[in-house]
Amino acid sequence: MCDPLQITSVILVIRCQNRFLLVQRSKNDDIFPGFWQNMGGKIEIGETVEKAITREMREEVGLNLESTPVFLYSYSWKKDKISPTKLGLIFLIDLKGTIDKYQVSLCKELEKFGWFNLEEAKTLKTIGPDSPTGTLGQLKQIRKVSNNYSIHN
Repeated sequence: MCDPLQITSVILVIRCQNRFLLVQRSKNDDIFPGFWQNMGGKIEIGETVEKAITREMREEVGLNLESTPVFLYSYSWKKDKISPTKLGLIFLIDLKGTIDKYQVSLCKELEKFGWFNLEEAKTLKTIGPDSPTGTLGQLKQIRKVSNNYSIHN
């Protein structure tokens, strides 16, 4: 019997001027309250990955997608033994120009945002700080991809 696979989420690593846009989850959230993360969310039924990226960017931080997202990597997980395996897709989005050009407008599920370099991000309370799929692991992956494919900001 083959275990079904569901592509369920997109994670967006947003970069501008070698700084990353991180958002802080609400302190009242059931999952990871008050933690800092890259933004993203679930892909809706019938939605393409590209449309989900555009929608999530607009809904969570009020920004419009102006460049082509670059696929970084995927990760999978199982909630329990009977649930299908779920797949998350992580993308890099490079914003053009300077940070002050972008007016971030957070959705109600998020409390704060900030533009951080990798060293500054290491000082934040992030999801899965030692995991390759956690927030910091997602940021570190950009170096590997950038070296392989000449993706530089």
